[in-house]
Amino acid sequence: MIFYVTGDCHGQFSRFDNLQEFNTEIPVGIICLGDFGINFYLNKNDEKNKKWLCSKYKNFVFYVVKGNHEARPSVLKNIQKVFDNEVFQYVWQEPAYPNIRYLCDGVPYTFGKYIGVCIGGAYSVDKFYRLARVNCTEETNNPKLTGWFADEQLTKEEMEVIASNLKDTKVDFVFTHTCPIDFQPNDLFLGFIDQSKVDSTMEIWMDEIKDTFDWKIWCFGHYHADRIERPHVEQFFKDMEELNVIYERWDKYDKTGELDWWLNKSPNFYMK
Repeated sequence: MIFYVTGDCHGQFSRFDNLQEFNTEIPVGIICLGDFGINFYLNKNDEKNKKWLCSKYKNFVFYVVKGNHEARPSVLKNIQKVFDNEVFQYVWQEPAYPNIRYLCDGVPYTFGKYIGVCIGGAYSVDKFYRLARVNCTEETNNPKLTGWFADEQLTKEEMEVIASNLKDTKVDFVFTHTCPIDFQPNDLFLGFIDQSKVDSTMEIWMDEIKDTFDWKIWCFGHYHADRIERPHVEQFFKDMEELNVIYERWDKYDKTGELDWWLNKSPNFYMK
């Protein structure tokens, strides 16, 4: 299986069309970094999208990291935790949609020749807008109306377990929805959002644990841009790249200090 990584789809899957034209026989695994767009309202429209996705892209397997604008896979009807022989680890899977597989947080997966770990979840900066537009509060929230999920972030207990599991381990890739606060693309923050009211619990926690284990490349989504944030840190939105290409890029950088000229770099790339 060939593995690719891409960012937030929000239900827009046309990016996979070109890839499908060139991969009609070899199985393809696509790691999607959250906000995939198929468990948004938990209704028949979600089921329709899943059925269409599995039918159109039969030779693809979607490995989904949980974002903030979607339900936790564990709450889905008929969901099962099954062992996936492609990645040598357990995933969440609905029997009706076998090529959509949800990655568990903080456990090692084997993506081809690479070891990767994922961490899903984030805070929704549009939380209060989503609630207000249908006259809901946090207490009266109905995710089927608002598209906001109160358990969008990891709990304190979940963070403690993940931190303990990762400590002193070694992985090639870290796949997350949001990112450590030190990597945050502050220049992309929405100007009309009061950042003092944004809950950065997960970003602060990720910053605390990022130096407790050995990783080579960190890939994240959430902020809707495609660019290199720091050395060995990449942000994905609409772009889609093969893991081999990403790994070889940073392997070359470690040896030569050079990156391809056309790569989009964050203004923060050269920060210490």
